Amino acid sequence: MTSRRAGEKPPVRRQRRLLVVSYRLPFRLEEGKLAQNAGGLVSALFAYARAHGSQSDPGGFEELVWIGASTNSAAELASAEREADMPRVRLVPVTIPPRLDRQFYEGCSNDLIWPLFHSFPDLADFRATNYEAYQKANALFCRLVEKEARDGDVIWVHDYHLLLLPGMLRQALPAAAIGLFLHIPFPSFEIFRLIPRTWRVALLEGMLGAHLVGFHTQDYATHFLEAVSRCLDGATDQMVVDSVHGRSRVGAFPIGIDAREFELERNTAAVQQCRDDIRRAIGDHRLMFSVDRLDYTKGLLQRLLAYEEFLERFPRWLGEIVFNMVVIPSRDTIPRYQKMKKEIESTVGRINGLYSTLDWRPIVYQYRSIPRAELIALYDMADIGLITPMRDGMNLVAKEFVACQPPHRSGVLILSEMTGAAAELREALLINPNDRSEIADAIATALLMSDEQRRSTWTRLRDRVFANDVFTWAEEFLDGVYSARSGTAVPTATGISPAGFRKMREAYRKAAQRVILLDYDGTLVPFHRIPSEAVPDDRVRQVLSHLAADTANQLAIVSGRSTQFLERWFGKEPVTLFAEHGAFRRHPGGDWQQLQADDKHWKNAVIACMRQIWKRSPGAAIEEKATAVVWHYRDMEPVSAKQRTADLERALHELLNDNSDLQIVRGDRIVEVRPKKFSKMHAAREFIGTPPPPFILAIGDDRTDEDLFAAVPPPGYTVKVGNGPTRAAMSVTNPGQVLALLEGLISPASMDPEAIHGAHRGADRI
Repeated sequence: MTSRRAGEKPPVRRQRRLLVVSYRLPFRLEEGKLAQNAGGLVSALFAYARAHGSQSDPGGFEELVWIGASTNSAAELASAEREADMPRVRLVPVTIPPRLDRQFYEGCSNDLIWPLFHSFPDLADFRATNYEAYQKANALFCRLVEKEARDGDVIWVHDYHLLLLPGMLRQALPAAAIGLFLHIPFPSFEIFRLIPRTWRVALLEGMLGAHLVGFHTQDYATHFLEAVSRCLDGATDQMVVDSVHGRSRVGAFPIGIDAREFELERNTAAVQQCRDDIRRAIGDHRLMFSVDRLDYTKGLLQRLLAYEEFLERFPRWLGEIVFNMVVIPSRDTIPRYQKMKKEIESTVGRINGLYSTLDWRPIVYQYRSIPRAELIALYDMADIGLITPMRDGMNLVAKEFVACQPPHRSGVLILSEMTGAAAELREALLINPNDRSEIADAIATALLMSDEQRRSTWTRLRDRVFANDVFTWAEEFLDGVYSARSGTAVPTATGISPAGFRKMREAYRKAAQRVILLDYDGTLVPFHRIPSEAVPDDRVRQVLSHLAADTANQLAIVSGRSTQFLERWFGKEPVTLFAEHGAFRRHPGGDWQQLQADDKHWKNAVIACMRQIWKRSPGAAIEEKATAVVWHYRDMEPVSAKQRTADLERALHELLNDNSDLQIVRGDRIVEVRPKKFSKMHAAREFIGTPPPPFILAIGDDRTDEDLFAAVPPPGYTVKVGNGPTRAAMSVTNPGQVLALLEGLISPASMDPEAIHGAHRGADRI
């Protein structure tokens, strides 16, 4: 996609309201005036809003609504005085009770997710009460977004504080287009798996509520997809995931800056005055500069120790270079951060004490926020930008440094390879932030680079920063949300609305004859890692007994299970049983019948093929049925399962290439080889009969049940359990909701149709 500069017209949007949701609002009140909060997200979106915020701009939105936490009311924020250049944003404050906010924001968000996602697992706090607060706070945000949203809105959720929110919104606002952007890294699975199992599943499913999940780099997106494949049942195909919420796309969208604005501000009088002040302060010394907020991820102490090694190993630069290290106050009321601040100040004092002279200090340390004009002046004048975080989602300081450098006297960027920016700014001097010697060598290299080398490197960096600016980031992400939202228009089922259930219940009540076809595994009972232990409980038996007791009902279980299993658990029920996908049938009180003869000579070759792969597949199992052979891989490690199952399918296709009577069928964590003449479609059509009854209901969960749905003529009802492409018209989430649906048909007086609207919210509610 071609990038666009500020002022250029992006494509016409189909939706015209943008709802931005982040933990904090972009403004706060100071003496009755709006003051802009710091942060890369606020700067980026406001730059985009200023360029594309008017109603006359076809690429803009009719209204930009920002929803976030604030201690001020909506009325106070709306009536506050604004500066003339502030973008027109309607502010919707979320009021979070103080105790809940501490546990949600300081506790779960910043003491669990932040350290883990930045690869500091030893600093993570796994307190359950904090995670419960995280759930409650995300639900609070969801209720407010529901209240504010209109049909056709685009909802853009930001960052690690609100990872559960997209999933909540996908169910509450099915017509909305939802995007999620994570501004911090997503960790490798070995770190992500440290999160308790139910929490990590909920976090992933919450993120996949977004139609588009965005990350800064491809590495982060890849880590996320690996976590999804290992933790969830959803299918992943390249950058597309099918989850409990439907289809989501995953992509890398590196955030940029308003590079042109930084370049223009270099020439303002305020920046020139700051340049003059800085030059008077440092004289003719070479200037190295860094700016970070106080945080353990920024590598501040390691940076100082690396500079100390530089001074020790390269004494020729003593008295020639000044390192201006600016640390912006952050969370300094927390003991861990207070300790970090003291260590930094102690190290600065020690190094200055060792090397200072009467007219030179090697380090100028400032613990304060600095005005924008002073920041740009420092970027402009610095010979070296030293940016060495231990881990960083992107790091916009690196891009700001490049944008502010003067063409006639460009400096050198030294950049940690652990930042997202390193994936783009490859021409910088990339270093490992843990390697003091490498950083020291990079400083020496930067000081000795010729003007031509510096200018050539800076030109390439500048071109990339300007090409991938904030406008490109926002437009490409929003275009991606539209595309992903429209891309869900593959054949999928929709949740059962209250009106839809009332219509189904009325048709059930009026019909003199009814056929109900039910799959077993994943439909009446949840899957179990040991298939023989997935047995029906009392609730399943009671529902089936009530359905079968109505003489208007013909009830059948159409399963891939063996005759022995179905006989054991349902042999005494007045239910017709179809085993092995319709190969065998048993009417209530009767004997099993094989519907067609089967040549079984092929089975030995298939079993031998499977056993070759099984030897290298811990957790896999081979099941021989009367008419089929099944490869089970539910209990395998997910990455290994994917590879070994692909190997198996290739081997089976090669083995069965000339056998047109057999088929290879993928089910839920199984691969089955069986004769083509046996299918749930044939069984269902035989059971439905001609002419079909006025009411037909078929419920199933996996690919083999698509044959079941195909056998149901209109106006029959088809319900898929779970997500993904399907012929079914409706969906529920799990077996508990299947039973709730059937109970609602049996005893309509006890069923609340409104509960169906929240089908995916509760385990046992439709």
